[in-house]
Amino acid sequence: INGDVVTEGSVFETIEQHGRELINKGYAHLIEVDNSAQPEQPEQPEQPEQPEQPEQPETKADKKARK
Repeated sequence: INGDVVTEGSVFETIEQHGRELINKGYAHLIEVDNSAQPEQPEQPEQPEQPEQPEQPETKADKKARK
């Protein structure tokens, strides 16, 4: 992902098409994210991702996926 190796169990964010491809190959799973509890924020430039807990390694709306 962006030139980095992602280990099994890691959660990361990727574009929709890449996420669908990883899901189809069985490398990733969809993560359902409940954003209703968060107040709306104006769009901000993307920040480098912080590693998250790999309890549910899957992909989310903007495709969080794991290998």
